[in-house]
Amino acid sequence: MGYGKNADRVAGALSRLLHLRGAKTNSIGYLHQYLDLAPDKLYPAPAPIEDMEVRRSVVDRALRTSTLRWTSTHQVLCERYRSRHEGEYRRNLTPWARWIRPEGKPRTTALIYVHGWLEPGSWAEEATLFRRWSKELSVDIVHVALPFHGPRKPREALFSGEYFWTADLVRSLEGVRQAACDARALMGWLRDQGYERIGVTGISLGGAITMLLGCVAPLPDFIIPIIAHLELGAAVEQAPILWRMRTDLERWGIDRQQRRDLFQRIGMSQYPSLLAAERQLWIQAREDVYIDAAIAEQQWREWQRPNILWIEGGHMTFPLHLDRITQRIDDFLAGLPPQSAAGT
Repeated sequence: MGYGKNADRVAGALSRLLHLRGAKTNSIGYLHQYLDLAPDKLYPAPAPIEDMEVRRSVVDRALRTSTLRWTSTHQVLCERYRSRHEGEYRRNLTPWARWIRPEGKPRTTALIYVHGWLEPGSWAEEATLFRRWSKELSVDIVHVALPFHGPRKPREALFSGEYFWTADLVRSLEGVRQAACDARALMGWLRDQGYERIGVTGISLGGAITMLLGCVAPLPDFIIPIIAHLELGAAVEQAPILWRMRTDLERWGIDRQQRRDLFQRIGMSQYPSLLAAERQLWIQAREDVYIDAAIAEQQWREWQRPNILWIEGGHMTFPLHLDRITQRIDDFLAGLPPQSAAGT
């Protein structure tokens, strides 16, 4: 034991080579608009997608994969942020996803995948994880890009995801809100394509988005968060990879207690799940340096003890357990009760 923690610490140290600059804008003064709001107020139901564009290149046709693009229906809360959202961050107005249909036509179940922080695009998962899941799980996979990532990265950003989770807290919260909005709008579009079940999975920060979608209606039919929890304030304090965020907040005079109070009032850590525990499968790592296992277990208890698979190792070593994870997901989907019997 210990290899997982060591790998996480090494990744955290290497992240210092990426975060060469801090956040430019101190938006703490405008954060009050996001505090103490009920989940359905902070994350209202999205408007339907009306302009979905489905593209298929020659290679995509061979791989039975399509690229989806549409106009985000996300509405910002802070008017002072709107000029940035619609101006220098306008690439975020066009969400992007990869739709993988191995049989060439929709299966009965679609699985939306929300990637983790800093991932550059879909190619890595398509060549590895999705290739396996497409063969061993009876699902179509839809990999949605987070705001500020991949093709949604502003030109000014040094790397994919640089602007997503930083000390510019208004921008960070709007990024999370938009990620939730885009994924939920995509859920509605997929239902219109005839899917009988639509679930959401994601890893790390993508896993937190996955959990969040279990707290606001309209709900997915199931969720599979991977090494995640909703105590994002705790992650900011503990995760080595988030050192720049902590440093910038300290530079702006926001100490540890103030940060704790702010994240408490943002409220995600207190959100109750609206999705029945039997419609959830959690994957958690015992040695995770970024996602504290004790905090994850506490949320698991508060959410009425959903199905859970504990793996050895840490945050960065979860691929070593892909066999167990894939088998457990397959068993979970096979035993998932009909929606009418789930009471959701």
